[in-house]
Amino acid sequence: MQSIICEPPDEPGACGLVDRELALLTQRFSTEKFYLDTCNVGLGVFANRELAQGEVILAIEGPVINFEETKRRGDRECMAIQLGYNNYIDTQPPGVFVNHSCDPNSGIKWNRYLVALRRIPKGREIRYDYSTTMEEQSFTMPCLCGSPACRGVVRDFSTLPTLLQRKYAALGVVMSFILRRTAMRVCVPT
Repeated sequence: MQSIICEPPDEPGACGLVDRELALLTQRFSTEKFYLDTCNVGLGVFANRELAQGEVILAIEGPVINFEETKRRGDRECMAIQLGYNNYIDTQPPGVFVNHSCDPNSGIKWNRYLVALRRIPKGREIRYDYSTTMEEQSFTMPCLCGSPACRGVVRDFSTLPTLLQRKYAALGVVMSFILRRTAMRVCVPT
């Protein structure tokens, strides 16, 4: 299957928003836990206060769509989160603004809740590893996370090194359909 690449904006802040639109988005989707602001890939979600390890930050919400519909989205395909082999959440704000990192400070637990993996200081961008939600053999995306651990390209969970798969499985931040399929490979030794 051919991979589809989701292209990031050409330059930081090149999300096409004017200051007024950004202010309206920020006002509408900011909470006591997080706020929206510009980052190196457009918009991002930032800690509005210190967030504790294990704290639920937000629920990922949106209608469930199928694989065909994600493909019809073109560049917006990268905004859906895979729930199963033909089911995706058409992620809505504010969850759609949470960006990827190869060294994430959060992860998605219970298939819908973004949770802090460690203490997140006030003002820090909140990011998770998109690969923990992907197993379709179709989508890839250039990574611009800037982490020393950056893999360069975001790919399916099965492409991650086994030790990283095990780490994410132990943290509980891998979509359940992926864990069911890969249970033998990523089981955590007791």
